[in-house]
Amino acid sequence: MNSPKIAVLTFPGNNCETETVRALKEQGFQSEIFLWNRNPKELETFDGVVIPGGFSFEDRGRSGIIASQEPIFQTLRTMANAGVPILGICNGAQMLVESGLILSDDAHIPTVALLDNKRINQQGEILGTGFYHSYRTLKPVNTKTPFSHFTETIHIPIAHGEGRFTFTPEMEKEVIEKNLIVFTYVNEHGREDPHYPTNPNGSFKNAAAICNPKGNVVAMMPHPERHENGYPVFTSLWNFFHNTKHTSLNNKTVSVPNFPPITPTPLDPQEIIVLVRLKIVDKTEKTFENVLGIQNKLIRQEKWGFTLKDAKNLSTQEKQEEISRIILSGEIVNLNKQFVTAKIDGKWYTWTNNHLEPQTIPFPEDEYFIVESKEDFKGQEKHDHLLHILPNSRIVQTTFGICWKVPPHKKEEYINHSLFSSRVGNNIKTF
Repeated sequence: MNSPKIAVLTFPGNNCETETVRALKEQGFQSEIFLWNRNPKELETFDGVVIPGGFSFEDRGRSGIIASQEPIFQTLRTMANAGVPILGICNGAQMLVESGLILSDDAHIPTVALLDNKRINQQGEILGTGFYHSYRTLKPVNTKTPFSHFTETIHIPIAHGEGRFTFTPEMEKEVIEKNLIVFTYVNEHGREDPHYPTNPNGSFKNAAAICNPKGNVVAMMPHPERHENGYPVFTSLWNFFHNTKHTSLNNKTVSVPNFPPITPTPLDPQEIIVLVRLKIVDKTEKTFENVLGIQNKLIRQEKWGFTLKDAKNLSTQEKQEEISRIILSGEIVNLNKQFVTAKIDGKWYTWTNNHLEPQTIPFPEDEYFIVESKEDFKGQEKHDHLLHILPNSRIVQTTFGICWKVPPHKKEEYINHSLFSSRVGNNIKTF
């Protein structure tokens, strides 16, 4: 058999393509960088695909979501259905998850997500969230994929901020029963421990990599291409093509329930809302418009929500004063670069001349929806910091989300569009 050809499919912002090509060539493969905007038909001439790590499209929206909307993923879907081996590493794994190529319902809505890292100790305390880089030991627990047909552990780098494999409750049992976890994080004794430091991100069942039901598509968060310790992953792929003893796949049938349409929940009427919008062009906003094929139809704002102690007994003026202190602290807004509007006691205000003034034009609440994380680490982190710098503050809760203004006739469609939110990781709210 001729040396198989492996495409390293690269998007704007990927940064591990050279290492990936090198690792593949060292195993004997023909390999080349394949840009995302090449003719997709050319991709079908390759025997396998690896999507490398990095920060595609600057991780706008959430990691991997913009790249997953590119037309070439239709070709990847066809190749995956035909049994072609496909590996996504780190950002590539995030793309595979967001595209629905790992686990999804009939509408290709993912039933798995890669959420923010959550490092938890044995007492259940959260020691840290967000980006984390180190080395971790991985054990193959499903050897029936093209990338995991070996038994030894491998000690390789990790470097990610959203690497926590999380499933809908219905899917967790299926994932275990159908053996869809490919690699797990283990300690120096080769044993799984759900706590940090063994599990660096809080991933379900210590999952470091998972596969689709057939087993030919693998989403892997650690980086096997960055260290020779990870080369067994690529040797396994070589053996998949050349060794008749390594041609079996997972080939499982997984029951995936379809998601019902999203029913947004209303915001807490006691919550004071502060919206923050860039004065310059918002690149994420424009990227979303490009994906949707529209122009100047979206407005993206950060949404901060504040619940105050004894709010029912506070006057509107007292609430305004409290919110003004928060705005002037510079913690949620840079007044040189951003506009601020706020909703207090049912009325909307604009930050003008260093104070809140009532808006004269009605705020079109029915054209907005808000995307919030089910686990609001950013809101909690900001809450703790605000209490530190404003020790006499009345704040008892701080929340964060992204507020989208959309064309009214598209609101229901966009609420249900995976571009705006993850069904696994987000909640949708309205005014």
